[in-house]
Amino acid sequence: MKDGAVWIVDKAGHRRDTVRIKWYEDGAGRTYRQHHLGSDEVPNVPIARGDLARVDFYPRDAVPVFVGHYWLTGTPTPLAAIVACTDYSVAKGGQLVAYRWDGESKLSAEKFHWVGKE
Repeated sequence: MKDGAVWIVDKAGHRRDTVRIKWYEDGAGRTYRQHHLGSDEVPNVPIARGDLARVDFYPRDAVPVFVGHYWLTGTPTPLAAIVACTDYSVAKGGQLVAYRWDGESKLSAEKFHWVGKE
């Protein structure tokens, strides 16, 4: 921390003062590490109330959404009841992942299919 700002040095040695948050969850009362979508390198300090003032969270009653570009690892599972990521790092040797969506309003881990590691 410097001058009250929170920052990390990423694996490439770059200093970062922004993080990818769990935009589908409310971050109130959480730390940056708890609300960050990614590594544990993010500081475990409380999120300042003003830092969430401009964030519109994805409504819990919205239609399911499928996303990528997150480079996840491990066993595929929904990020939230209506959010699924199918990017499990296949370009880095991870799994090629798909989700069989049949119109359900809540997503299920059993509907993920993949080939590769795990």
